[in-house]
Amino acid sequence: MFAFLIYILTLICIYSIIVMSLNLAMGYTGLVNFGHIGLLGVGAYTSAILTTKFDVSFIFAITFAAILCALIGALLSIPSRKIKDDYFALLTLGFLFVSGAVFINWTDMTRGTLGIRGIVRPEGFAEPISFFVLTFIMSLVTFFILEKVTNSPFGRVLEAIRDDEQVAESLGKNIDRAKMVAMTLSGFFVGIAGVFMAHFIRFINPASFWLDPLVISLAAVVIGGLASLRGSILGVILVFTISESLRFLSLPSTMIGPMRVILFMIVLLVVILFRPKGIIGRADLD
Repeated sequence: MFAFLIYILTLICIYSIIVMSLNLAMGYTGLVNFGHIGLLGVGAYTSAILTTKFDVSFIFAITFAAILCALIGALLSIPSRKIKDDYFALLTLGFLFVSGAVFINWTDMTRGTLGIRGIVRPEGFAEPISFFVLTFIMSLVTFFILEKVTNSPFGRVLEAIRDDEQVAESLGKNIDRAKMVAMTLSGFFVGIAGVFMAHFIRFINPASFWLDPLVISLAAVVIGGLASLRGSILGVILVFTISESLRFLSLPSTMIGPMRVILFMIVLLVVILFRPKGIIGRADLD
């Protein structure tokens, strides 16, 4: 039971980083990025390939993966100059499909659907409890950095862009640069989360970065609340509580997956109907 608890707590810390970085783009800046999980996969695969095939250190792998994801995040922000709202969301969904195709077809590096096995944890953190402590510290660092960013004048510019781009631009704000910085930071931290996920599970394949983590992340953002980092963490905790509580019910294993989806949808509908901003959010879900 203790091992299972550590496993769930580690996943909560990893998903907290994922959801906080998603909330920076989606909740604070108004950029619905469905490609966020694609960036998660890029970070995970980059670190897995570097550490298993090229035997580089964990520090180098996580640094390289985070910078690569930050650069891709910056590139994804460029179309937002011309493409708005739902069309931008569809474009980033296209990136998710493209990244999934690369993970499947670049077999020389990713091993395709067979995935990458034997991903080692960093030296000194091989045990589940020590890796959880490392992940917890990283999630705290992420929270404090993003809290500093969102509470700064730059954070207020992001919220102004989310609420009304034209007004923000009329006040002399460089909205294109602000969006790029937000997407760059979002990509940087989700890349870190991808590295931690790969080295925690120690096996990844294309299915690890498809619709399931996207649904979990979006549900956590909406339930916890847009434009609230604390809401992101609360949303992750609630999503995992709902999800994992089904393990303790006398249900056939074939029913657990569908029941999770049904419960997520019920909770999302209740939140959208009665708490459009989420539990502790500060922005409406348009």
